[in-house]
Amino acid sequence: MKKSFVYFSLSLALFASCESKEDIALFPTVTNEYDASKGYELNAISPLYGGINTPFIVTGNFGDSLSQMKVYFGKKNAVLVRTNGSSILGLVPKLNAGKQQISVVCGKDSIVGDGVLFKYEQTKSLKTLAGAFGDEKYQDGDLNTARFKEVSNIATVKGNNSDNIIAVESWWNSRVSLVSPEDNQVVTLSTSHSFGTPAIDNTREKFYLVQHWADDRVVYSYSRTENYAEKNTGINISKNDMNGQIWSGAFRENDDNHLYYLDSNCNFCEVDLENLSYRIITLVGDKPTNFRDRCQMIYSKFHHCFFASFYQMAGIYKIYEDTDHTWRIEKYAGFNGNGANTGHRLKDAQFIEPYGLTVTSDGDIYVINRAGNFISRISGDQVEVVAGAPGQSGQVNSDSEPLDARFNSPQDIAVDSEDNFYIAGGWDRTIRKLSIE
Repeated sequence: MKKSFVYFSLSLALFASCESKEDIALFPTVTNEYDASKGYELNAISPLYGGINTPFIVTGNFGDSLSQMKVYFGKKNAVLVRTNGSSILGLVPKLNAGKQQISVVCGKDSIVGDGVLFKYEQTKSLKTLAGAFGDEKYQDGDLNTARFKEVSNIATVKGNNSDNIIAVESWWNSRVSLVSPEDNQVVTLSTSHSFGTPAIDNTREKFYLVQHWADDRVVYSYSRTENYAEKNTGINISKNDMNGQIWSGAFRENDDNHLYYLDSNCNFCEVDLENLSYRIITLVGDKPTNFRDRCQMIYSKFHHCFFASFYQMAGIYKIYEDTDHTWRIEKYAGFNGNGANTGHRLKDAQFIEPYGLTVTSDGDIYVINRAGNFISRISGDQVEVVAGAPGQSGQVNSDSEPLDARFNSPQDIAVDSEDNFYIAGGWDRTIRKLSIE
């Protein structure tokens, strides 16, 4: 549903109720029904249930300035359209499923309505965005005709009106593509090297790639302002310093000058993009004891730390800088052997070869289980399976329930600015979109 259409429809709906005439003015004069002799009140919400972008009305006594008002569904702020003082119209934000407490802020005052709840009903789907199951080749084109060999790594960047996707085909492939759902196009950007997951800076208009298994790893940059042309930064990370494979890097918030890399042997470095140098950082704590050929690392602005998956350990680590500037590593989730048990992230949860991971604006961490062919979600201290079926491979989408979908060695996952997910399909030769709205 387009928001501009919803705004117009909402405006008509609100003020049609105030007009006895059949002719409705396009921009009607609003009568302020706020009663200044009474305090602020929140009485009810209508409808009582719905999903994302559902038009709603809250009634009560709120004041006379929409700019001073906010309506919260739990902790999520809604988009507001109009008010007449005794009612506020808006659009339901994207929420987790279940009942949400409604509250209203008027100026400096916050009002929680006794028993004023909204039941959020999620819609879910998992569909192919680009590529085709089992059709293995390099081919640019529209989303329907484009083809991939093996999408191993994925990230999202800023587009014109919606996000674009950077898809990397690695291992024995060497292709980087720009996937634009808005323009319905897949365009090859580079076929120069075998890379890992793009490290996206905070502008989301520039990303960096490094050769993951070369003797010396050169860092390359790609900028939207330069049509994502590949540029050698002149930074070369020596294999003497980082002797494992480098599959991903990440930036901390508010700092686009320092890029952090973690290799598959748990060597950690900080790259200074301004001075074209890097330094190795010692990690203190409970490090992995078994090393293989891949690990993945992300940064969470919600948690203010890095998270890293080491598939051979069947677990997720937390990496952070302490107040004394010591860099520490500790176990965060899993480490209970290979499996699909859910529950508490450290006491109960299991993963089966955790590969790619991403984090939402609410701090939920989504984890690709490559060998298990499913996706896990870490929400707070709890872990659950949200897509696929543990131990069941296949190439199946679902219009209504991602748990009914099937994967064939998925590799990586990325989230866009609206918390939609994109999955590097690996052996199924696709990019798929997981929507939970």
